[in-house]
Amino acid sequence: MNIAVSVSAQGYGNEAAFDYRAEMTGHLIIKPSTGHEFLNMLADLCQYQKSIYLLKVFSHSYPRGIIMSNWSGFYDEPGPSDTKRAAYLSDLADRIYKGEIRFIPDSQVLLFGCDLGSFSQKLSSVTGSIVVGADGGTYPEIWGNRETGVFLTTGNWLVYKNGSLAYNAGKRYRAW
Repeated sequence: MNIAVSVSAQGYGNEAAFDYRAEMTGHLIIKPSTGHEFLNMLADLCQYQKSIYLLKVFSHSYPRGIIMSNWSGFYDEPGPSDTKRAAYLSDLADRIYKGEIRFIPDSQVLLFGCDLGSFSQKLSSVTGSIVVGADGGTYPEIWGNRETGVFLTTGNWLVYKNGSLAYNAGKRYRAW
C-alpha cells in the first residue's frame, strides 16, 4: 500500500496555518515538533510494507532545512546549536537503508517552506524522489481572503530528481 502524507511542522509558530494547509491536501497528516519525531512518524507510517508516494511539508525553513522546535528540526547537516532532538539527512538515509522508511520510485516530496533549493537537491539524492522546493521566500496566494492552494516564491520552484536539477517550475506551485 502506498500512502500520501502531509506534514504540519510544529514548534516555531504559525502552526494553525500549517495545520490548515495540511488538512486542505486531504492526505494523512502528521505534526512533528522535532526532527527525530518526524523520522519516527515516517517510520511508523511505513510499517507493514507501506511506502510513501507523496510527502508535502508545510513549515518554516531556511537553507539548512525544516525548522521545528528551536534547533531541533530536520536539517542537511549538524549545526553548532542543534539539540539532540534534531535529525539530519544522514539519519533519513540510514533509516531508508534499514527499510524503516520507504519511498516508491519516482515518489514526490513537495517542500513549501522558504529557501530550500540546496536542501531539496540533497533530499532528492537521499530519497531518490522527485523533490520540489523554492530557492527564495514562499507565501500562499490569497484571493477573496482565502488561500487558493497555490504557493508563490520570490525565487523559483526547483524540481530535483536523484540529486540533479530536472527543471525550473517557475514562480507558482500548487499545494492542493
